[in-house]
Amino acid sequence: MSKDGFIYSSEQIDVNKKIAIVASKWNAELVDELLGSGKAHLEKLGFTNIKIVYVPGAWELVHAAQKELADADGVIAYGVVIRGETTHYELISESTAQGLMQVSVNANKPIGFGLIAVENLSQAQERTNSSKLNKGREVAQSLVEMLN
Repeated sequence: MSKDGFIYSSEQIDVNKKIAIVASKWNAELVDELLGSGKAHLEKLGFTNIKIVYVPGAWELVHAAQKELADADGVIAYGVVIRGETTHYELISESTAQGLMQVSVNANKPIGFGLIAVENLSQAQERTNSSKLNKGREVAQSLVEMLN
């Protein structure tokens, strides 16, 4: 465990791998927190070949991830879905999760799952704030370990 309380793998890391980050523009302020902390973590580890692709919403993360895996060694998908008054939340979060898993399996390449699905804005802020739970960094680290 490091001094910042985060558990890092002790495995050797190949920082020459190509990583694509696909990020939803929906709830952009929250997603930008995830993306910023994830990208900063990758750069701190020594990765330089990082491509960022923005898509309109969480639904589009699946298509973008599939497209990017054609050239990248791994992808991180960041998005934030907050429950509303309709079933749209369930449709988007479950379909996106299943779609990203299927894309990963079909491509035989890892996708870091950074879709935050929460009940309210307060929960979203807690999970996306880089000085709190820092899910952006956590997902980036998971992808790095899967690339090994």
